Amino acid sequence: VRTVMVTPTVNSVAIVLMLVVELREILAEMCEDSPKAELARHAVELRERIDEACVRQQLTHGVFDAAALMTYMTALMRLHAQPARHAAIARLSVYVQRGRLGRALRGAFDVLEAIKIDTANTSIDMYREYMRSTAVAFERSHFNLAVRRNTIALEDTTVWWRRALDEARSQGQERQGLDAVFYVAARELVLDDSQTVPTLFRMDEARIQGIRREAERLAIVGMVFLAFSQFLQLVGRGARPAAFVGANGRLDPALLAAECLQLVPEGCGVQWAEPLLGTRAVMGASTRGDVGFSQLVDDLTVLAERTLARVLTPTETAMLERTLLRAARHECALREVVEDRVGSALCEHTRALAALNGKARGTECEAMPEAARDTLRRSMLLFLAPPLASLAAKIHIVVSHHWHVYKAFYATVSSAAHSDAARDSNNKSKNGDSSAGAGSGEATRSAAAETSSSANTISAR
Repeated sequence: VRTVMVTPTVNSVAIVLMLVVELREILAEMCEDSPKAELARHAVELRERIDEACVRQQLTHGVFDAAALMTYMTALMRLHAQPARHAAIARLSVYVQRGRLGRALRGAFDVLEAIKIDTANTSIDMYREYMRSTAVAFERSHFNLAVRRNTIALEDTTVWWRRALDEARSQGQERQGLDAVFYVAARELVLDDSQTVPTLFRMDEARIQGIRREAERLAIVGMVFLAFSQFLQLVGRGARPAAFVGANGRLDPALLAAECLQLVPEGCGVQWAEPLLGTRAVMGASTRGDVGFSQLVDDLTVLAERTLARVLTPTETAMLERTLLRAARHECALREVVEDRVGSALCEHTRALAALNGKARGTECEAMPEAARDTLRRSMLLFLAPPLASLAAKIHIVVSHHWHVYKAFYATVSSAAHSDAARDSNNKSKNGDSSAGAGSGEATRSAAAETSSSANTISAR
């Protein structure tokens, strides 16, 4: 290895020293945490060979051998890293040989972070089946303990569930069983961002927010694609498309839609112009990762120029901007249609998964029902079928797991609701509504008292 001496400036000595020592400590901790004894012993050796005082002296006098340091550290990294990371580790020494010490140090931090993630994923894979098999029992035990200690508030969950039961009863759906009633109510809760997440769903609140955000993103992408298609029809009338052409020589909407899907990455939204900010299709300006409206217009301008093989005029660019803003308005029919189709497809797919009684696995979760595909196909949104199918599977997993954990609690509240309804019917009192409200509080206390025994019975079964 060629010796590469580094002579940093006075101001950069402290920075380089800090980075080298930080890298040493991260790598030493990885060695200490390793279950292999031969790797654990490297921690002491690492701290002896990379002594802070010695490195400071070498940097000050311009005799710090960066190549030797990186060679030693990359050798240790390879002992911890998976083979897929070896190429990135090898590049670190190349950076040093080319005199790019800063890039090498930054890359070393990235590699160590990737190694940690790989290690965590490996551990998760090892215990995945165990965690999956014990998750329901663990959450039931945690819930029962909270009920016994009276440290959990169940009133809002009780009110939400009784409201769902009342709606099912008014629509004649209660005869389908508590499972069907819960799946419908929970699906609406997950997809409706205007509903507050009840207490019992708080463990899944982050997942629910992520699902809502992804559903919002897919609706935005569908709206952008349809608005962009209308724009291309206006400015490209009579022109032969130069890109995204299908076998028939015409513009292939599927190819164009795939490009639009990449413009708004997963988990992101769009920051529209300030006068048009909304609560559903627009995320707050402080939300990280959102695509700015000007960036979206620039990306679509480039996409239009690739499609038409010419540069858009300023007038056409302004027309594109107006088309997008018009489609983003809450009262726009295009936006309403897209949101309705996306919601309908998700409902159809989750309903089909619920009908499988939680037995859906693999391709069964990926295959969207034909009725949902027809809904998307009629609106030129079929390209959204794969991500919507994946999202529906996530919704089903959250709802199904919650039902298996807290089924005893919901059954207890349902029994109390039936008793209240029978008593109100017999009494025929004028203040039936107030009696129902009082019964809700009583049902909550009753459910909290009886859930432990009910859940333990289910666990025993």
